[in-house]
Amino acid sequence: MSDQADILVPPSTIPANMPPSQVGAASAEASAPLPGPHRGDYYISVLKRLSQTRAVKRYLEVGVCTGESFAQIVAERAVGVDPAFRLTHNVATNKTEVRLFQMSSDAFFAEVDVPAALGGPADFAFLDGMHQFEYLLRDFYNTERVASPRGLIALHDCLPLAEPMLLRDSQEAVRLSRETPYNGWWTGDVWKVVAILAKYRPDLRIVCADAPPTGLVFVSNLDPGSDSLRRDYCRIVDEFAAVPNTAEGLAAFYSGISLVPTARILLGFDHSLYFRA
Repeated sequence: MSDQADILVPPSTIPANMPPSQVGAASAEASAPLPGPHRGDYYISVLKRLSQTRAVKRYLEVGVCTGESFAQIVAERAVGVDPAFRLTHNVATNKTEVRLFQMSSDAFFAEVDVPAALGGPADFAFLDGMHQFEYLLRDFYNTERVASPRGLIALHDCLPLAEPMLLRDSQEAVRLSRETPYNGWWTGDVWKVVAILAKYRPDLRIVCADAPPTGLVFVSNLDPGSDSLRRDYCRIVDEFAAVPNTAEGLAAFYSGISLVPTARILLGFDHSLYFRA
């Protein structure tokens, strides 16, 4: 999607058993104010630094769009997916081999032998596709299936800042964002995926970072053999579709996590404190 907006959180700080009612409806006791603008390092800078310090060999990106983030990644091989590329950047920069697939991510994972295209399992992936939670959920479990157990998956736009950008309709989100500090921003409801992973995959290590404009959520300790999200997909979608996209629901979500500056993750080689190496 758009290159604009379109914590160390140890696993225990996101309750694995958080019910949808608590995610979607904040009480006076549970609610917390929404954070202001994220103050960490810009998300593309974070991705680039991690690709360097983790010595990435095989990179996968869903939602390449103009190629702004893809072009900054340092990797031996890189695969990018987008239903309608609008490239304005040299995506081959800092890479030996690049392959691009102009198709939906669902079709890509169904039709392409991803490890063959990459020369092995992905060790770093960035998911920035359709901004609706069920799409990101599918992209996550499909990516985990083709990733290394020691790999790292980064999710974009899961730490939104205001109610209008949560809406599933991008045009309505943009309309309602006028006269706000976030004019034109749209994240959709992909923030729900963080709560889904915490509840249904407590084995994962979830780290949220305060990277502008709308956050990065990193997931490691991957299990390519896990099929729980795929198996329970319809039940999960029904459950979280009922969670309203409101400021109150988002405040309740933020009350269960702790934002931590990206500088802590990027300090030297301290990324290995936060992600499985």
